[in-house]
Amino acid sequence: MADFKFKPLVKPENSIVISLTIAGFVAGSYFGLVGPASDVHATDALDGNVGASLKKAGWAAAALVGAATLLSRDLNPVILGGGAIIVMELYYRHAHMTNPATGQIDAGPQDYAPTGTYTQLSVVGAETGYTGPIEAVVG
Repeated sequence: MADFKFKPLVKPENSIVISLTIAGFVAGSYFGLVGPASDVHATDALDGNVGASLKKAGWAAAALVGAATLLSRDLNPVILGGGAIIVMELYYRHAHMTNPATGQIDAGPQDYAPTGTYTQLSVVGAETGYTGPIEAVVG
């Protein structure tokens, strides 16, 4: 079995430059795929199109960080690039959830309901003859 060592191909000073460049590319992927945060703030809260764009930007940024890490064999792009992904995701998700009319985050009771819970339904049917409980997945 081959002995794989994760030895960096770049010098430490170049590693920081590469990592900061990757963090800039992460921010650029969000700006390019989602648009300015002011536009996201101006759209309706929890808009489906913005949500889809956020997913695409997140996956593109993660692929970029992964590729830079594998190409440079250095872990610094994961640290700085991953931190940039987290910051941009939080920044844009806040803008995505904010109602432009009130400036408040829209969260209704449906946002707090657990998904995939089971509930019992009582079924009484003369045509089937069954009068017992049935479990159904709600959500």
